[in-house]
Amino acid sequence: MGVMYQEGNNRKLRGENTFEGGLNQGASLFAVNDNETTEEYGFDTDNYPALTVRKGRTTYGSSGIAVTYLLTNYGNTHLVRAVGTTLQYWNGSAWTPIIGTFTAVDWDATNFNGKLILTNGTDNVKSWNGTTLSDLNVSDAPKGKYIANNTLRVFMAKDSTIYFSKYLDETNWSDPDSAGFFEYYTPNGGNVTALKLFTNTIIAFKKDAMAEIVGTGETTQKHRLLEISSSIGCVSFKTIQLINEQMYFLGERDVYIYNGGRPSPIGQKIRAYLNSINPAHVSKCCAFTDGLKYYLCLVTGSATEPNIRLVFDPRYGIWRVCALDENYRYGAFLNGFPYVGDSSGQAFKELDGTTNAGSPIAWSVTTKPFDEGMPEAEKTYLDLHIQGLFQTGTTLTSSVSTQDRGSSFQTINFDPTAFADYAQSFNCVIPLDTVPLTFKTRFRLTGTGPVQIERLQRYYRVQRVQR
Repeated sequence: MGVMYQEGNNRKLRGENTFEGGLNQGASLFAVNDNETTEEYGFDTDNYPALTVRKGRTTYGSSGIAVTYLLTNYGNTHLVRAVGTTLQYWNGSAWTPIIGTFTAVDWDATNFNGKLILTNGTDNVKSWNGTTLSDLNVSDAPKGKYIANNTLRVFMAKDSTIYFSKYLDETNWSDPDSAGFFEYYTPNGGNVTALKLFTNTIIAFKKDAMAEIVGTGETTQKHRLLEISSSIGCVSFKTIQLINEQMYFLGERDVYIYNGGRPSPIGQKIRAYLNSINPAHVSKCCAFTDGLKYYLCLVTGSATEPNIRLVFDPRYGIWRVCALDENYRYGAFLNGFPYVGDSSGQAFKELDGTTNAGSPIAWSVTTKPFDEGMPEAEKTYLDLHIQGLFQTGTTLTSSVSTQDRGSSFQTINFDPTAFADYAQSFNCVIPLDTVPLTFKTRFRLTGTGPVQIERLQRYYRVQRVQR
């Protein structure tokens, strides 16, 4: 039998952690920083560096009772959506039908010359002036899948061909001096997957490539493609968002920021989610913004609709998990507010209120496995202390696990048990009869309602090590 020795005098030790590092699922569990989480949902970056439950949402009119195939803005006056085979606009109090019946597929749209130009790759391209919907040009306008404009002309992509309209005339696609088309050739081939305006230039994407469309004259048909990358592209046009002169999008292997030069990856800390994207439904992934942050909705695992919403805050460089199973299909931004549409045709005003349309917001956060810098020594954990704002009407459950992963947790009681509309410190005694000696420990907090968690302290003793 080996010799036993005592580390120090077995005094009660203290560890503390905060949450400002955000989520980290891109590293070994024991390489995760103390201020990062390994699992979470229900949070946003408001009140940083505190860990704060996200804002809620309110329903925006009645459901379209069909899949949302478009949600966009007409200038700064209306929201426009496609649900199933219909187009509708928000008149200020209800969704109003726009006359017509259309193919039930994803749409793309762009505002140009005071009109909303809409295309879905199958039906005739449409133009809506806020009152009347009409065909853009039945004989000439290509039935493109993606559309954008640079304030001079409209661009549309169909398969691997990019078309452009006459100078300042979205209805003319055959003018020999000003309109035309060109092929987007890449080493791996494939179709265009998105068109997006970025700093007065149209960026064309394939799933594994991206290029800048450079015009050599305002009124001529001369254009050329300037390669940005032959290995980075966009897999879903609905994930592209412009935030503070930076472009965010989902690629085949990562999430990227583009602001000129080569796109920069930012997805390592959500690697587990990126690796679990369902490839058969990746085109349903979407994103939206509140003007500051990038909200990304992914289809993961065996899900067939977006089942996790993450948020990246470029001010702090961190990711958080906002929500699960929302099934958002499209996002839009109008007059300073984000809106979303889901797979059932319901529209919501996001980041509005403190509930999910009246239901409490559920949340959960799990720390890293702490070994206290002594992975070889067993510890006795004695108590946990939690500081934060747990408002009246919220719920809280605290628990502990002696395993570095998995869902085996033991509930621990806390005192005081009453919640208040001011910050408190909760004290949790860890029962030694149910939580054994352990080399490592994780803590989990779950609950409902608006909370703001500042920090945790854990007290423990280190046991003798055999050698």
